[in-house]
Amino acid sequence: MLVRDLMRRAADIAAKTAGDTASPTVTTLLATAAVVTRSPELALVSVPAGAFAGALTEQGVVWISEALRDRAERVRHFAEAVEDITGGTVEDFVSAHATDEKRRELLGRIVEASTTAQSAWKIKTLARAFVRGARDGDLVDETLMFLQILQDLEAGHARYLAVLHNAPPPKGGYGTRTDSIVGTQVLRRAVVKMDPGLTAAEVFLYRDLKRWDLITIAHTPADIGLTDLGAACAEWLATLGASGG
Repeated sequence: MLVRDLMRRAADIAAKTAGDTASPTVTTLLATAAVVTRSPELALVSVPAGAFAGALTEQGVVWISEALRDRAERVRHFAEAVEDITGGTVEDFVSAHATDEKRRELLGRIVEASTTAQSAWKIKTLARAFVRGARDGDLVDETLMFLQILQDLEAGHARYLAVLHNAPPPKGGYGTRTDSIVGTQVLRRAVVKMDPGLTAAEVFLYRDLKRWDLITIAHTPADIGLTDLGAACAEWLATLGASGG
């Protein structure tokens, strides 16, 4: 049986399964995300794997169980991160601040993103973004736009952006400079001198950030800097206290 067939059967079973979830908080967050994103399969994440016993192959139950457990755990860590930031329960914070359609959409989109987050840094950054956006409704649209970029980023990317964002101007001033770079123009080899922890992954991080139009080269591949989008992203991450350090 193909994995997509297993998931289709799982969705049918989940639709008939009531209650018996491990965490009401996680279930509520996932249900909100499912409605907001029009992705009912997100509701599957909170369904206990035992609900599928007898309806799927034994290996299918194992696959579904492990996948759902992993995604639900990420949402639980997101909820805990929100509670660490706010000093209260996530239910109280959502009740007090997710009071309109835009904020509820923000919650749903960020919970959806948290189900696939592969690092503690990503989950904590998502939590910080949600708290900041939910507290100030004027920041919801901004947060949703940056969320599209954040879903691709990991801590190493954030650290690379921070190096370029925080690099001081050269002592002798700039020579010939390209208008496509915002802020300081940096020799690529200087990035790992400013953050030695990036050495092993620098080539991969550089490739990613360039592909996403967050950094650009100047007159030679040795000179790099932030694009306008990269500068905005670095500043946003710094505001969140999520520059990857």
